[in-house]
Amino acid sequence: MSPIDQVVQKAICYGYLTTEAEQTLCQYFDGNCNLHDITALTMLQRALSSGQVKRRSQESKQTCSV
Repeated sequence: MSPIDQVVQKAICYGYLTTEAEQTLCQYFDGNCNLHDITALTMLQRALSSGQVKRRSQESKQTCSV
């Protein structure tokens, strides 16, 4: 299992994508991706779009603006 896949699976399992995990994905995605990694990122994007996974960074922004 690739590092990108591990981050994606963890986010889907817990239902949250932390800021640290987003940064990790950016570091891994920067030039060293294969088809399996892109598939994992697509799964994460769908989970985020459907509300199955929430972005912690977005929650923090929403909390601060209230």
